[in-house]
Amino acid sequence: MQPILLSFAVLALVGGSLAVKPFILERCSGAKPGIPVDIVAQRGAALFYSNDYRRRHGALPLTVDPTLEAEAQKQADYMASTGTIVGGWVNGENIARIPCDDATQQKYPTEATIPGAVFRWYGQMIPFRCPNPARSLASFAGIVWKATEKVGFGAAVRSDGFIFVVAKYSPPFSGDPAAKMQNVQCEEVA
Repeated sequence: MQPILLSFAVLALVGGSLAVKPFILERCSGAKPGIPVDIVAQRGAALFYSNDYRRRHGALPLTVDPTLEAEAQKQADYMASTGTIVGGWVNGENIARIPCDDATQQKYPTEATIPGAVFRWYGQMIPFRCPNPARSLASFAGIVWKATEKVGFGAAVRSDGFIFVVAKYSPPFSGDPAAKMQNVQCEEVA
């Protein structure tokens, strides 16, 4: 398995700071199904990038909640074992299914890691740096929702070469337009 580097080019694509040190993570493979061997590093990188995005939108940093993390891991394990997506942003959680193989066409190309899923969720709204509350904010809201304080990340690789990633948030984000106005603010451009 060849390590991957979350590059500065990807950070620049989503508006990241060049002062950020890259994380070196392992590439997933269907030949090694189950929990990624570097899941601790992946969770740490995902929290780091999530909090950077939150800072840009005026939200306080998230902290890891062990209960949410255990629930997210259980859900990722289930989805990897069955190949079925369960839950989603309507439940206040983010879910991604990303191919481990770079050759597979993707609508939002990202690294097959937990932070890669975070880039994907945030990147869905890149053209909308100032989100319209009437529009569905989907996974983007989970990352930048001001009222959210805690997060738990889980990931599991399926033998067919896909990684399933789950992020559970507490308190969860909502689709209510009034709540969006209160909890999602425009990106602060420095």
